[in-house]
Amino acid sequence: MKITIEEYATAVQFLAGLAQQDTSGSRAAAQVLLSAYNGEEWQLDITDLGVLSSDYYLAALAVIRGRTELMIEPHKLIENGEAIFDRLWDLWQAFHVKNRGKG
Repeated sequence: MKITIEEYATAVQFLAGLAQQDTSGSRAAAQVLLSAYNGEEWQLDITDLGVLSSDYYLAALAVIRGRTELMIEPHKLIENGEAIFDRLWDLWQAFHVKNRGKG
């Protein structure tokens, strides 16, 4: 059964709140969202999903499913999505593909 657009949107909104904080869970949430937004520029380290609590972990899986099954970019599903994703892009530059592995 395909994920619904409502389930996907709820998961994006939920993770976006966490991703705008400064915790290890925030890092994982940001990677999920940014990778779903632009997979060439951002890549998820799957092992980081292990730091998420069960509710955030399930939301991460819902985002992955939603992006894959519905083919809708996540920023289009939430209010002020473009601005939120621009902020995430800036906040998490250390995890951009060009910066991975740098000290």
